[in-house]
Order: sequence, then C-alpha cells, then structure tokens
Amino acid sequence: MTAEQTSTTETKRDRVRRLLIAPLTDWGFRKPGDVREERHKKFLTDLADGLAYLSDEQLVTLRNFLKYRGEGKDKRGWPRMATIVPLAEIVAPRSLEEIPVIASWFGSARGPKAYAEGTLVAEFLYLEKFKRPPHKDGEWRMVRSKAQSLDSDRRVRSDRERRGVASADDLQFLTWINDLEARAMALLPEDFREGTV
Repeated sequence: MTAEQTSTTETKRDRVRRLLIAPLTDWGFRKPGDVREERHKKFLTDLADGLAYLSDEQLVTLRNFLKYRGEGKDKRGWPRMATIVPLAEIVAPRSLEEIPVIASWFGSARGPKAYAEGTLVAEFLYLEKFKRPPHKDGEWRMVRSKAQSLDSDRRVRSDRERRGVASADDLQFLTWINDLEARAMALLPEDFREGTV
C-alpha cells in the first residue's frame, strides 16, 4: 500500500463522522450548553466507535431519524447517547457478540448451565432482543417456553429432513437455529466447549 493509499483509507470512525456526525453538525446540531468541549469531543468519538457496525445505508437512515431529535430549548443540541443508541438498535440491532458485557453472560457459569438446561438458544435470543439477561420469574418462564417451542420445532423439522420430506421452510428454520446455536456456543467458556465436542 502506498503512502497516498494509506492517507486516503477511511477508518470506520471516519465513515461514521462522514455519514452521520458531519451532516448532523451541518444540519445545525451543536455541543449542548451544559457539556464541556473535551467531554463533547469524547462523546462524538464514542458515538463514532459505537455506531461503526452500521452500514452506510443504515447510518443515513439513523441520521434522518436523529435530525428531529435535537435537545435543549432550541432543539439544536446533540441528543444524548441514551437517545441515539435505541434508535440505532431500531435501524439495525447490534449483534450480541459485539457487546462484550452481554456476551460475557454465556462466558460465565450461566452459559454451561443454559446448555445443560436446553435454554441456550432461547437465552441467546432474549439477550439479543433485550440487551440484558432475564431476571424476573416471568422473563425466565418466557425463556423456558421459547426453548421448549424451539426444541419441538427442531425435532419435527429434523425428522422431516431425515425422511427426505422437509420443506424449504423446514430447511431454512434448521439453518437459522443451527447458526444461532453455533453463535451461542462460541460464547461459552473454551474448556466447556472442548468438553462438548
């Protein structure tokens, strides 16, 4: 790579700045009055890093959502992270593997326990949707119910596949659930995964 190519290579952070931050700043967004300059610069850097998983098209969609979310009396202050992140999740949910604090749920003792209880995929789906572990009784009931439903579907569809009568929908479901299970298994402690092979 030449020096010229290196200087023109856009980083993920730069891409977010180009597609989201610069256009919103041009639109009129400014540093909120109660925020120091250094803190605002860090906010914009954290924002660029946190949204780098979005595609160009998704960043443009998010930008259009945010145009009308300015804060302060004149509605021109940059929205807080607590406003931006949920909108980004609507545009494109962040994969569980990209959120270390949540993914570590399976890296703890809970991962092997979920595997043993047969709720691994259902818990993975719950975490992916809500970005937090279940903790109330009703949430755990929902996870267990989902696990039973997924297991039943998987057994029926696997049987159809084994007998050569699976529909395209059956095969699509089996691919989907096997992929989810592989993603969840990859988050389990390495020594546990080695013991299940």
